[in-house]
Amino acid sequence: MFYRRRNLSLRDRPLSGRLTAILRISQAWIGALARDRRGMSAVEFGLAAPVFLAALSPLIDLGLAFSQQIKVNQAVEAGAQYASINPYNGGTWASNVQSAMTNATTLTVTPTVGAETCGCPNSTSTAIVSHDTLSACGTANGGTACDDGSQPGYYVTISAQVTYASVMPYSVLGTSSTLSSQAVVRVQ
Repeated sequence: MFYRRRNLSLRDRPLSGRLTAILRISQAWIGALARDRRGMSAVEFGLAAPVFLAALSPLIDLGLAFSQQIKVNQAVEAGAQYASINPYNGGTWASNVQSAMTNATTLTVTPTVGAETCGCPNSTSTAIVSHDTLSACGTANGGTACDDGSQPGYYVTISAQVTYASVMPYSVLGTSSTLSSQAVVRVQ
């Protein structure tokens, strides 16, 4: 006759045997849990996502700043287009140019329209150099010609600026910066 070992349930074992059995079961469960790889990618993503978002947020912030700079440039271009099409007059012309600038964008820009000046393009045609007074601008009004022999013209400087508040506060860059754009337009 064969003797078969009977597995006692935990209730039938003495207290020390019960504790040993519970520890073995717990160790087996913890070992199985350590070997289980289900959900591992979710844990890794949970650990890596904050690092990726922290690295990505300055790029997003920089993209938003460039987008707002483009909108400020477009507002100045709209003002320059209005100024070049509509003849200059001292009355409401400057406020009309400012309205064209503010209506060209959804940003709250601060438009500025400078006073009319007499000037000539510099030798590389990259800037306008002040020439005669307004009343004596050009040879027809008793003034002089430009250095290259051309006639001076009437110019107006148009500019706009907006304050950009960054999405994340950066200790090195600060929390806000001013974005601006400028155009010089010949009005006559």
